[in-house]
Amino acid sequence: MFALLYALLGILFMLVKSPAADPKEPFVVILNFASLFVFIGLPVLAVWYYRNQGYAVSVGKAVKLGVLIGLLGGFIVGIYAYIYFAYINPGAVDQVLELSRKILEENDAFSQDMLDKQMEMTRKLFVPMQLVGQIFSGLLYGVIGGLLGGLFFKTPNEDY
Repeated sequence: MFALLYALLGILFMLVKSPAADPKEPFVVILNFASLFVFIGLPVLAVWYYRNQGYAVSVGKAVKLGVLIGLLGGFIVGIYAYIYFAYINPGAVDQVLELSRKILEENDAFSQDMLDKQMEMTRKLFVPMQLVGQIFSGLLYGVIGGLLGGLFFKTPNEDY
């Protein structure tokens, strides 16, 4: 249930925020900050719910629950992101790469030749890395949320 909620909220955040939005824009900063709280808060909420159902909660069980929620939710969001960037709106990849190119050109980080090579490699890896990135971010949020949930809602006399 919580993994599906994680996935639905992840997809909603992706729909609300344009993939090519400037990361310095105030709306994007607020949305990213809110999503951080939501995706860490969901495993905490799941641990609280688990404990209120009468189950014993240890920190280890809470982390396992958070990891499960983060992995499943992240996998579903990753599948959606893969389908979105590969089939629904492949032009969004070009928008993201153009924004990245502008940022790198402003910082004078690469020569033009190196920048072209970097953009071509990024174009090839962008869509598959969406899936991998969502899974790993879900895992990270799940571990943090599960750990926090376990620390806050640990059943007395439960060890690890």
